[in-house]
Amino acid sequence: MNNWPKFLPYPASWAKGFALSIGFWLIIWVLLPRYYYYYRFNTAYWRSISNSDFEGAIAFAWLCQIPLFAFYHWGLSKFAEWVEIRRHSHSPTPTVSAWLHWREGIIAFATLPAAIVMGIPAIALFMVPMGNSSGEIVALILGSAIASTYLYHFHFAKRIKILVKFLGIFYSYLLKILEILFVPILTGTPFFLLTIVTAEMVPIKLLPLTTFLLVVCVFWSGIVGYAVWHHWSAHLLNWAATWWPADSPGYSHIQARKSWKHNQTAASQSFVRHTTSWHLAANDATYLIYFNLIAIVFGAIGYRLFGEPSEWLKAEEQILGYIVALVWVVLWHFWGSRREVDIARGQPSVKTSAKRRSSNANLSDPDPVEVELNQLAAELGNTRMRPVRKSTSPPQKRSSPTKKPKPEQAQWYVFRSGKAEGPYTKKQLQDVQKITDRTKVRLGEAEWQRAGEIPELATYLTHK
Repeated sequence: MNNWPKFLPYPASWAKGFALSIGFWLIIWVLLPRYYYYYRFNTAYWRSISNSDFEGAIAFAWLCQIPLFAFYHWGLSKFAEWVEIRRHSHSPTPTVSAWLHWREGIIAFATLPAAIVMGIPAIALFMVPMGNSSGEIVALILGSAIASTYLYHFHFAKRIKILVKFLGIFYSYLLKILEILFVPILTGTPFFLLTIVTAEMVPIKLLPLTTFLLVVCVFWSGIVGYAVWHHWSAHLLNWAATWWPADSPGYSHIQARKSWKHNQTAASQSFVRHTTSWHLAANDATYLIYFNLIAIVFGAIGYRLFGEPSEWLKAEEQILGYIVALVWVVLWHFWGSRREVDIARGQPSVKTSAKRRSSNANLSDPDPVEVELNQLAAELGNTRMRPVRKSTSPPQKRSSPTKKPKPEQAQWYVFRSGKAEGPYTKKQLQDVQKITDRTKVRLGEAEWQRAGEIPELATYLTHK
């Protein structure tokens, strides 16, 4: 379809658009039957539905699109498999994973609201010649179908995916911050209860000391809680990596996490001896201190701007809370999360490696004159050597050796016998898998493609 007009949707997009629109509006028409009353279907059941909440019917019809489009995709894939078997009876037919079916349902679920909003002008245009209830439903179907068709044609779901990924990273950082804040509260609850019970027994003069001991106990119990949490999360991820489907999203990320030092050593060590869990706990405790200091600073700023906290308006409290949460997320993004990944992978800290490089760089070369005198003395039979002093001249830059090319990472997957195999390098695709131009491959979590359609694999194809 190289000569197909750019702004005219393909037939597949038209089919998806009309299927989405018809399925949604017909479900609402059935749940809210005004037209049925003319044909004596006004039973008590239909009366109760028609008198119910209109938003509930819309939400139900919207959710129904997920299983409907998953069923559509399953049926079409089975039909395609049947056609392939009829055409190529001897070649094995690749099976489609269940995630690909449900993905179509999720795409339809995300596309429908935008299609209805964008289809309002077309719906209004089709409503003009319509005068009855059946004509109204036709106008609704046509208007939203045209809008959803163009959304499918211009890959609206991929744009939504980019936004969801960005929001997912933001909320994952926010959940991490909530974990850092709430773990000390949970682990410190016994100490709070003990303080309340023994408050009447402690003299007033010892109140500052008991408060200090309470803070210390809560802080150290929080570190233990962090270590237990990280050790348990490593076991949980290792367990998920054993059954996570290869074609599902996040599979390569989970497998990469499983290869980290933190996850590999968790199976053989308890959390008491698991050093990476304690290092991660120390990292969380460090940023807990940072978070509290930032909250104190913004509290002082809010006191200067808005007066006493009791006089703050609700909007002022919300704005200040949003700013503090945003600063926490930014701090964790640029400092905390990177340090956490380095610890979990088992990589040395940046400061330690920089110190090692600087200490090696400061070593001056020996004085060449002293070295030559020692060599002459040895040739003449003198066993006493002159002490070799450091050269007073600045150390010369050593010529860096030729850098070896970095080995290629195995990131390619091959679809064989109904499942994904890999990862492989491009050389392994040729030597091990012996891919041809019709073999389905993908890079990481990208879409499956024929190997012949990928230019960088052209030299690695096996021609049969």
